[in-house]
Amino acid sequence: MSARQRLDPWQSKLIDRMLDSYERTGTYRGDASKRQKIRIPVQKVFPDYEKDDAKVSLLEAFEQSMRELEKFSPIRIVYKDRKIRSEFLSLIVPADAVEPALYELAGRKPKREIHAEQIAVYERYRGRHPLLDAFISAQEELLMADKNAWFPPDAAEDVMRIADFVVHNTGNILYREISIALFGDTKYIERHGCLTKVLRVLKRYGSYDFVAADFDSVKEYEAAIFAEYAVYENPTYVNFNGDGEITFRNGTRLELKAGVPIAVRSDRITDITGIRVDADAVLTIENLTSYNRLQTGAFQLYLAGYHNRARQDFLVRIHEQNPETQKWLHFGDLDPDGFCILENLRKKTGIDFHSFGMDLSYLQQYETYAKPLTDNDRVKAEHLLEEGKYTDILTYMLRRNVKLEQEIISWQEGEAFTSLV
Repeated sequence: MSARQRLDPWQSKLIDRMLDSYERTGTYRGDASKRQKIRIPVQKVFPDYEKDDAKVSLLEAFEQSMRELEKFSPIRIVYKDRKIRSEFLSLIVPADAVEPALYELAGRKPKREIHAEQIAVYERYRGRHPLLDAFISAQEELLMADKNAWFPPDAAEDVMRIADFVVHNTGNILYREISIALFGDTKYIERHGCLTKVLRVLKRYGSYDFVAADFDSVKEYEAAIFAEYAVYENPTYVNFNGDGEITFRNGTRLELKAGVPIAVRSDRITDITGIRVDADAVLTIENLTSYNRLQTGAFQLYLAGYHNRARQDFLVRIHEQNPETQKWLHFGDLDPDGFCILENLRKKTGIDFHSFGMDLSYLQQYETYAKPLTDNDRVKAEHLLEEGKYTDILTYMLRRNVKLEQEIISWQEGEAFTSLV
């Protein structure tokens, strides 16, 4: 039987409180200038001790418990009257008598030992990736100051294993596939709440072209972060349509027709080895409603906001295999974020995309449908203006405090757009 199992609930509560107090003392840190004592008022262990309506049998059992504890520990009872030695005042232990006695009774380790073991876990992953190194340095700074790290020791190893896997991932993978790959159990990371912990690391130490305010929900934002590493909860699809032909790895050829939408699962996009576009333009569309509404003469692809790696790679391959395509266009929301998405598209693909249907004239024409800017909108607009981009429309947005979603434009201008591509 362990020492912890030998303790009754009152004794366990008292010793845990004493250890918590001890770990805040100079004796624990090794810099005490005089002998210290840990004192716990009796009410902290037995709250009803001085109440008139306290149950006598419980009161007597508690007092007997504390007297028994005196027999096998360095803890001593302080009485209100030292001569009568009847009514308790507090429980006390010399700080220099805590180790190792009370830790052994409690069945726990000094926090410094736990922290040292956790530092050793983090050190095994140092040098693996800049994101991990930044997180590790921050955690070790806390631990070396004898403060708690973000995650308890039993979770730290899981977090590091998963985070290391995610930042080095090169192909599309699902949450449960990571779980079985690392832990041999498809539901392990879900059951232990690992993804929430890993997301905290990725959010704080990763660098992305979007922020939480760009999304309608926290879930969408978190999914976008994982998508940056080609990690998904469920399979995602790349939606496109237009005249042309795609050839699969097995030799299968599929003729494409404008107006006939195609959806290929993201993890199977690499099975497409040939992409022929029979159009003068490729048009990416930010939102699904507008993608479904529009049918132009362009080869169209649904971008889904900040595009993930699968869409990025697909666009790059289209560009490489169709050098004769003259125009690369993007249609998005008429708001600062819409233009940031366009900039992100240009940056991530290396393709010279131009805006389509995002002119100031459309914002002015449909201004009755506009919404006010958020603080995040204003920050993004100012940043773009500092770079000298989209000055006319962004200046107008800021002055008039307006922004416009693209869906009203695609609904009202659908047929007219056909001749503009």
